[in-house]
Amino acid sequence: MYLFGFGSLINLNSAQKSFERELSYDDLIPVTIKGFKKVWNSIEHIQFDGVDVNGVFLNLQKDETTQTSGVVVKVTPQEFEILKLREKNYSQVTIKACDVIGAELDEDVVAFMTTNEEKIAKIGNENCFIPAKYIDILTNAFENYDTSFVEQFKKECLEDLPFELKQGTYSFSDPMQQKLAKEGIKK
Repeated sequence: MYLFGFGSLINLNSAQKSFERELSYDDLIPVTIKGFKKVWNSIEHIQFDGVDVNGVFLNLQKDETTQTSGVVVKVTPQEFEILKLREKNYSQVTIKACDVIGAELDEDVVAFMTTNEEKIAKIGNENCFIPAKYIDILTNAFENYDTSFVEQFKKECLEDLPFELKQGTYSFSDPMQQKLAKEGIKK
């Protein structure tokens, strides 16, 4: 089974937290997926210094006229179960192997996508912020990818952010999600 990562999972340190086996950037294969785009609208309840806010994170949205960059990683069924806990508010969608550009895959790809309307941020919603540390997770990974991947990724989602950035350290309100995203499964 392959997983498409388009947010924090492009960062090896972040991805590694959901795997018991040792990953390398060779495991995170840069690809482009047809029929989807990245959008800033996935809400997660988080806390900044004890204050509850709606953190806005990257999401996928179907759009047959476009394509989006990310990585695919081969995962076992057991690893996928752990990833489902980390990405608990996302639905699972299947992306056909023929819609993956940049890798010859022998099976379709699964991605996590927020589809629950209650978890979709709308422009103008109050108390919605993009955590600056999340942007750091994305951009800290860039040195491990080629220039074309980085430029495409920036163009797709790091220009003209639709919500205000919030500085500082954040934690997920859900304890299991916090453990898997921040501490990892090995602790």
